[in-house]
Amino acid sequence: MSTQYKAFKEITTWDDAGYKVLNHTYILNEQGHCVGFRSTGTKKYTEFKSPMKQFSKSRRKFIELKPASKYMRNG
Repeated sequence: MSTQYKAFKEITTWDDAGYKVLNHTYILNEQGHCVGFRSTGTKKYTEFKSPMKQFSKSRRKFIELKPASKYMRNG
């Protein structure tokens, strides 16, 4: 059985941070754990050795991007 991934681009506005915060694109597995991310600045995809189980979408804004496989490669 293949794992289904979902890609979410963060669109949170960080005006109150006091410094520039970049929003990235995150890849989540079926359990909602973050398995990797694509950097906004470099378009480089980084996959984690093991899923980040503490990743949370709370207090942040995201839009879903399809297909997720498009965002799981560099460039």
